Amino acid sequence: MDARDKILETATRLFSTQGYGSTSLSQVAKDARVSKALIFWHFENKERLFQSALQRSLEPYFVNVVGQLEGLDEAEQIHRLIDLFYEFVRQHMQSIRFVLSLILREEKQPDDPVARVGELFRIFRSLLNDILESGRHKGVFRADIDPASEASLIMCALAGALVQRFIGTDFSGESESIVGHLKQAVVDRLRVPES
Repeated sequence: MDARDKILETATRLFSTQGYGSTSLSQVAKDARVSKALIFWHFENKERLFQSALQRSLEPYFVNVVGQLEGLDEAEQIHRLIDLFYEFVRQHMQSIRFVLSLILREEKQPDDPVARVGELFRIFRSLLNDILESGRHKGVFRADIDPASEASLIMCALAGALVQRFIGTDFSGESESIVGHLKQAVVDRLRVPES
């Protein structure tokens, strides 16, 4: 890893855990094991370092999942979307922590990160809604479900799993079984009962 990447990685971690105001360039330099002058050479000032760390953190928020749902029935599509969301969270935890810390701390909050997080949630919720509507239309899911409400409920459950990671109750070794249980519980609740 080159010095610029090391600085960015360290700054992202510190900004996400301490916030912009509580993170000094001296601390970034110390934790990255580089000189403060090197930070200035690469980023000019704290604001530019912050913007670069933020931009890097936003890169994973472009998600294309539609191709991964082709050929699956509605229940399998819901399972796959839940897996994809959880996988995204697991792989990009530092980035998510950084963006959400901006929102929660109510500090420097450019519209771009908030919009990207909102867009990610909107995409998943919209896909879930479409799948639920299709399943209801085909008789796979109960006729009395409200696809929009059910999609929002699923996203709330996934957001709850995300929050558990942040507060340190990550289910440790149980994460796979919890996600599996969520998938099964959601589909069982929505399916037309067998006669």
